[in-house]
Amino acid sequence: MPFFRHRQDIPAALLVFGVFILQLLAFFSIQNPWQLAVLVALLMVIQVSCGAVCHNHHHVNIFTRPWANRFIETVMHLQTGTSPYSWTIHHNIGHHGDYLDQHIDPSGWQEPDGRTMSRIKYDLWNALMIYPEIWKIGPRHPVLFARFKRWFVISNLVLLAFVLINPINALIVFVIPMIAMLVVLLDNTYQQHSGLCTDDHLLASRNVEHPLYNFTSWNLGYHTAHHIYPGMHWSELPRLHDGIRHRIPGALLSKKLIPDLNHDIPRVVPK
Repeated sequence: MPFFRHRQDIPAALLVFGVFILQLLAFFSIQNPWQLAVLVALLMVIQVSCGAVCHNHHHVNIFTRPWANRFIETVMHLQTGTSPYSWTIHHNIGHHGDYLDQHIDPSGWQEPDGRTMSRIKYDLWNALMIYPEIWKIGPRHPVLFARFKRWFVISNLVLLAFVLINPINALIVFVIPMIAMLVVLLDNTYQQHSGLCTDDHLLASRNVEHPLYNFTSWNLGYHTAHHIYPGMHWSELPRLHDGIRHRIPGALLSKKLIPDLNHDIPRVVPK
């Protein structure tokens, strides 16, 4: 049996472990907090891509061995703030299952009166509510929830070990970036869905077709295809996107690296 489910995930795994090695080197070798903070800020530019790897991994695990998947999830927890199984519950089950219903979407962008939530409020509020939402969704999936709770403790014991070794360095290298990455993950979701139609998959997501965006985000720009085929490996998304592109309104297709948040979009799928 091959170790990787898909060979396309080899660079993604190398990125995650490469960033982790740099984190460890910074943690153990740099004692000046200001120098460390500058290095970590530069590393965050690359670390953002690990968030996309984390997202894709929770949809289709990278490895064929469970122990290897839990190991890389624990490493990614120290990079993104999402512990093993957390994104499976919050994102796969919660968001993907309910993103067309803003009353129950755990990443909902609507205010109670139907207005679109501001970007800052959305990012901060939904990042804060990730784990409370997991505790709300989890009991409906007891086996998965039990695994989440077990690995939540294990992965945070690893974090605690770093805190006990060097509290200041742990705060700079791990804790602050973990919190920042949770906000970044939710900001991506806001960019992908805010203000859009909530009753049709073809109208509910923005798509970014810029090559650099999809290179660094591991094809998350093909977001409509991802929601229609959430169980498909990320490497298949360009092909799946091409198959449905003609049915997606042009306002939801962007060639820009940083797309506009256009809320004035069609409410009918083109023929």
